[in-house]
Amino acid sequence: MRRLLFLILLSFSHWASAHEFYFAYAEIELNELKHQFEGTVIFSTHDLEKAVEPSGALIGKLEQVQENGPELALLTNYLNKHLLFHYGCALDSNAIDAFCTASWTIEGIVTQLNGTIEIYVSAAAHAVYGPIHIQFDALMERFNEEQNKLTFIYRNHKQTLQFTPQLKQQYLLITP
Repeated sequence: MRRLLFLILLSFSHWASAHEFYFAYAEIELNELKHQFEGTVIFSTHDLEKAVEPSGALIGKLEQVQENGPELALLTNYLNKHLLFHYGCALDSNAIDAFCTASWTIEGIVTQLNGTIEIYVSAAAHAVYGPIHIQFDALMERFNEEQNKLTFIYRNHKQTLQFTPQLKQQYLLITP
């Protein structure tokens, strides 16, 4: 009986302290040959489920996302609201003639045994002129202690930005 009580208390204490932090991490690269941004966004799976569908309807469903399933559309919509890239771009000349916004497409999803989900994304990137205005506030609408990191790779140079509820938007300078 003592052993059972100990195991219950141990599992409860693990559950109670299992969430000391909330995070999302993105690594995005500007692939100039393919004219696109591409990368990976990593979340705690159950935090993402709660943020995308606060009613709990997604709990346990992200582990088996179908290619054309409704969950994929929900995730794509969520990313396009909470991972924003705005930049000067050239649509038909060699100079800035428009402002573009990345529109993310999910290329694949992998759930890990450690409780995270990796979402592989891409977005068309017309001739990009910096600075890039980035907003990375994923999960922050649900979890006020959220801290996100984004590493941007451009011509083998990496820059990492940190985002918090007080600092949801930043500018990223890119140099030729």
